[in-house]
Amino acid sequence: MNLDHPRIIDVQNHSIFVATWNVAGRSPTSNLSLEDWLHASPPADIYVLGFQEIVPLNAGNVLGAEDNGPAKKWLALIRKTLNNLPGGGYYTPSPIPEPIVEMDADFEGSSRQKNPSFYARRSFQTPSSWRMENDPSIPQPRLERRFSVCDRVIFGHRPSDYDQSSRWGSHRPSLGDSPSTVLYSPMSSSYAASSEDGHRRPGGHSRYCLVASKQMVGVFLTIWVRSELRDHVKNMKVSCVGRGLMGYLGNKGSISVSMSLHQTTFCFICSHLTSGQKEGDELRRNADVMEILKKTRFPRVNSECSDAKSPETILEHDRVIWLGDLNYRIALTYRSAKALVEMQNWRALLENDQLRIEQRRGRVFRGWREGKIYFPPTYKYSTNSDRYAGDDMHPKEKRRTPAWCDRILWHGEGLQQLSYVRGESRFSDHRPVYGIFWAEVESTHDRLKKSTSYSSSRIEVEELLPYSHGYTELNFF
Repeated sequence: MNLDHPRIIDVQNHSIFVATWNVAGRSPTSNLSLEDWLHASPPADIYVLGFQEIVPLNAGNVLGAEDNGPAKKWLALIRKTLNNLPGGGYYTPSPIPEPIVEMDADFEGSSRQKNPSFYARRSFQTPSSWRMENDPSIPQPRLERRFSVCDRVIFGHRPSDYDQSSRWGSHRPSLGDSPSTVLYSPMSSSYAASSEDGHRRPGGHSRYCLVASKQMVGVFLTIWVRSELRDHVKNMKVSCVGRGLMGYLGNKGSISVSMSLHQTTFCFICSHLTSGQKEGDELRRNADVMEILKKTRFPRVNSECSDAKSPETILEHDRVIWLGDLNYRIALTYRSAKALVEMQNWRALLENDQLRIEQRRGRVFRGWREGKIYFPPTYKYSTNSDRYAGDDMHPKEKRRTPAWCDRILWHGEGLQQLSYVRGESRFSDHRPVYGIFWAEVESTHDRLKKSTSYSSSRIEVEELLPYSHGYTELNFF
């Protein structure tokens, strides 16, 4: 520590809205509304939105040119929705409140009566309980970019800023690709939001800025932050691991984004794991998780700041959140599982949930936590219906047992989950799952740092290293 510049550590609490949704290859329609999803909760500081199957997982999309049309539509729709959130203003850091759900509560259907306040928040349609003040928006720069050999990486781009790029889920030097440099530079400090959808806030500024967006075939991860936080988000890096065809194509796998908010490091992983409900398929999903943890690598940051942290692996980060269609099933027959669903006997269902079983046996996600589940299985539903798909099939036909395929887990201290619920959109055969977290964030400052200006940012990317799996680093200065 430099004694000439004593440092003060300030701990703030920031809210993070995390959602995962398998949209079954469907592109959003012009009349699709996300308001019940994103408007229903009090506005968060950070939105981490992960999708699976944003394009159909056919041979053309897996092996051919990437279809980025749906991603454009999702980004435009998200931007429009976030920047029209009600109850505007700024989150004021405050002590972490008590969680909405008591973590030792009963799983049984009777828990609905035990926790009425929780079920009242099922769709997040509650008045704002987090105080917001002021709204001095910070402009979002327009960025130019060049693309690397890995899949398209968009940081801080408008929804229209997409190009074609490589098809591999993870970079493999043996394929003949050579490392290249990706460069992003701010062009206009007055640029605030896409004018394409016409949804700017008064004064032309966006309340939320897109800081990272990444597609790998059907997996899509996008991260948005409040405008006033943008200049404190640094060291953006992305790593992709393909676990699909031939063991490395991107129809299955993960996108991981590493970033720092002040002096606290975050890693968000969006994944789509191996499907199937045959006995033993859960072991393939375990293998996917282990390979993702093993192969996800982020380059070290070359920083002049002596206190800068630069984690290389997922578990080296201070706060880690894993979301996605993990595809773990319920090890029961369709008839047995459906009967328990109708009884709302979540405890009995969870005792047969493959993810919980594998965790108890220490075979996957050791040390990871998941909130209590008080909602019905999220898969598989009939089209535009509240009926499980098996209800429409003959009993002698093979029916998919209802399952909690869509999950959110976290690792590390300083994270507290306030809610864990599902949505009721009939858009897909999956129901979306959401969670709200409070995260402790450390910031340090001294005389030297107080004199440092973040207003004019230079953003650059290190050259990809040979062992990369499609990662990219952005440094904000």
